[in-house]
Amino acid sequence: MRYMILAFRKKMLASACILLAAVTAALSGCAEKELAEISAGEGTGNLKLQVAMPQTKASEEYDALKYSIVRIYSITRGAGDEVTENLVRRYKPASSVPENLYLAAGEYKITVEAGKGTEATFTEKTYYGESTVTLEANKDKTVTVECKVTNVVVKVVFDETVKAAFDEGFRTYVSAAGEFDRTAAEDGTVPTLEYTSDATGFFILPEGVTNLSWGFYGDSSDEAIDAKGESTGVIESPGPGVQYTLTYKYSKDADGFLNMSVQVREYDEVLDDSFVFSPQPTIAGDGFSFDETVAFSGEDISLDIGGVNPLSEISFRTGETTYTVMTGGQPSGIWTGIELSRTDEYNAVLNLKPDFVSSLAAGIHTLDFVVRDNGGGETSATMKVAVKGTVGLSSVDLWMCSGKLSGVVTDPAASGVKFLYRVAENAEGAEPEWGEWTEVPATLQESYLYTAEIEVNAGKEYEMQVSDGVSGDYGIVSAVTEAGVQMPNAGFEEWHQNGDPWYPYAADGTPFWGTGNPGATTLGASYNITTYDESDKRPGTSGNRSARLKTMKPSIIGIGKLAAGNIFVGEFGEVDGMGGTVHMGRKFEFNARPKALRVWYKYTPAGTDKGRIYVCLVNMTNGASYHVVNTNSPGATTFLPDDEFLYTDKNDVSTLEGHIIGYGDLMLETSVTEWTMVEIPITYRDAYMSEKSNVLMVTASASWRGDYFEGEVGSLMYLDDVEFVY
Repeated sequence: MRYMILAFRKKMLASACILLAAVTAALSGCAEKELAEISAGEGTGNLKLQVAMPQTKASEEYDALKYSIVRIYSITRGAGDEVTENLVRRYKPASSVPENLYLAAGEYKITVEAGKGTEATFTEKTYYGESTVTLEANKDKTVTVECKVTNVVVKVVFDETVKAAFDEGFRTYVSAAGEFDRTAAEDGTVPTLEYTSDATGFFILPEGVTNLSWGFYGDSSDEAIDAKGESTGVIESPGPGVQYTLTYKYSKDADGFLNMSVQVREYDEVLDDSFVFSPQPTIAGDGFSFDETVAFSGEDISLDIGGVNPLSEISFRTGETTYTVMTGGQPSGIWTGIELSRTDEYNAVLNLKPDFVSSLAAGIHTLDFVVRDNGGGETSATMKVAVKGTVGLSSVDLWMCSGKLSGVVTDPAASGVKFLYRVAENAEGAEPEWGEWTEVPATLQESYLYTAEIEVNAGKEYEMQVSDGVSGDYGIVSAVTEAGVQMPNAGFEEWHQNGDPWYPYAADGTPFWGTGNPGATTLGASYNITTYDESDKRPGTSGNRSARLKTMKPSIIGIGKLAAGNIFVGEFGEVDGMGGTVHMGRKFEFNARPKALRVWYKYTPAGTDKGRIYVCLVNMTNGASYHVVNTNSPGATTFLPDDEFLYTDKNDVSTLEGHIIGYGDLMLETSVTEWTMVEIPITYRDAYMSEKSNVLMVTASASWRGDYFEGEVGSLMYLDDVEFVY
C-alpha cells in the first residue's frame, strides 16, 4: 500500500478565525488556477505535504502521479445538513505542492485524482481518494488520503479447451458500449480492448454509457467448430474498482451440438496496488538540484533539511566514510569543514565548507544522505560533487593494451580540454627515464568529467595531467602498471640429472621446459643433446648458466637417427621406435599482451644447417594443454609457427585443437659467435585480437628441421635469459 499523508503544523494561533474571511475572499474562484501562497501569521495553520509514489504494478513506465491533481476545499457547515465546499488550493501534479501551505484554522477536504483517465487501457490505471481534516489551534494534524483504482476492471481467461478448439486463432473484444458492435470495436469508434491471451484491462465508462459489452471470435480448422466461433454478451452496470472475469470454455452438449459457455465472476476491491502520499523529511540543495552534479568552486555547498516531525538524525556517506552530524535531534561529531545549524527542531542547514570539499580527491564524488525524524519518517538522497583535477589512469586492460585517462574540469571558460601523458620504464631501484609528453584530446563523458583512451603496456610508469586551456592548474598524477608475467627458469639456472637424461628444472622443482634428452639418451648419457654451460656467460647477466643445444646422431654400430639440440616449453612424451612423441606447449596465463620475445644467443651452424627460435600464443579450444608432435609421422603432426590452426592430424580437419593467435619466428642462418640480444616481434592475427592465449609454445633448436631428423651434426646454439617484452 502507498499513502498520501497531509500534515498540518500550527503556528502561534492567538485567534483561529481572524484570517478566515480574508482567506475565503482571496481564494474564491480559484478552482481552475494556481493560487499565490498566503503568508504565515496569526490564525493560520501550516500544512506540510510530501508526495512519494512508486511505479504502479501495471507498467514500469507509467507513473500515475505525473498526471495527478490535488484539491483542497474549505468546508462550511450551515443550518441543518447544509454544507458548503469552497476550493482554496489546486495543484497539478501533486508533486508541485509547496513545502509550506498556510491555511486558516477550520475544516478541510483533500481530494487526489491520479492517472491519465484513459477510457480503455491495459496499463494506465486511474485513481481517486479523498479525506477530511479539522485543523485546530496549536495542534498538529495528520490525515491519510488513500487513493484506489476507479476503473472498471475486466479480466479475460481463455480455457485450454478454447485454445485447442480454435486452432487458427481467437480473440475477445471488450467495449465501453451498451451493445457490442464489431465494426465499431475494430475501427476504434468506441473505447475497446482486444484480448488475444489471458490479460486484465481497465475501463472508464464515457458519459452516458452504463454497460460494457464483449464479442468473442474464433477460427478453427474444424468446420463444425468454426461455425460456433462467434459469441457476444453484455456486462450490465459495472461498478468502478470492481473486477469482472470472463472465462471462455468450449464444450459439446448432450445432443452433439456445439456451444460456448461464458462465466462472469464479480470481485470487490481486488486490486492491491493503491498508492500512497507520505510526508517524509526533505533535503534540498541551496541553489542547486540533486539531479545535477555540483561543481565545487571554493564556496560553501549548503543543503536545507526539514521535516513535518522534529528531526532526529542526519548523516551522509562518501567513499568509505560515514559522517553523522545529528543524533537524538542534536548536532553530533566534530568534522573538519562540516557545519550543521538548526533553525528549529523541524529545520536545519548543513554546510559543506571548502576545507571539507577540497580534502576530497579530484573526481566526481557521490554523497549519500539519510535524514530521519522522530515520527519514523526517513528520506534518502544522493548528490554528486565535482572536484577539479587530474583523476588518473583507470580501466586498464593490459591484454588489450588500453587504459583510460580521466580528469575533472569545472571552469566554465574551459575549451579544448586535453590530456598530456608520458611513459617511463619502471626499472626497480632506478630513476625512471621519461619519454616526451604526448597530447590526446579529451571527451566529456558526463558533467565536468573528461576522459581519453590511450595505449597502456605492462611494467611501465605513467605521468598524466588534464589541461583546460585556461588555468592548467590541475596537477600531475602518476600510475604504475603491473609487470607482465615471465616464464620460470628462463635464465636456465636450474638443472638436474635423473638417470642418464639432464632436465632443465630443479630436482624438486616444477617442470616447465623440456628437451629431447630422454629420447636421445636411450643410447647413453653421452647423448644429452641439451645441457647447461658455465664457461661463457653473457654480458650483464646475474646468473651463471646458459642452455647449450648441440645436434648429435646417437647410434649403435653406426645405426641411429639425428637428434637436434633443442629446448622447448613442454616435455618429452615417450620413445616410439626410432622416434618419439613430444608434448609442445603448456598452460600459461598471461596478464598482459607481449609485444616480443627477447633472447640472448650464440649460434654456430654445421654445414648448411640453420637454427630456429619461435614463439606461439595458442588458444586451445578443445581444452588440451599441449600439442603432440610424433617424430615418426612429422607430416601429420608438425606445424609451422605461422600456421593458423593446430590439428591432432593435419590430414583430418575434424581433429582441430585450436588456433595460433600470435606468433614470432627467428631463423638463424649465419654464425654468431658473440652473445647477441635479439627481440623477436610477435604478430597477432586480427581475427583473434579479442581472445586470450591459454597455451604457450616457445622452441629453440640448433637444427630447424630436427623433427624430420634433418640437420647437421655439430650445430651448436647457446641460449640465455628468454623473456617477454611488454
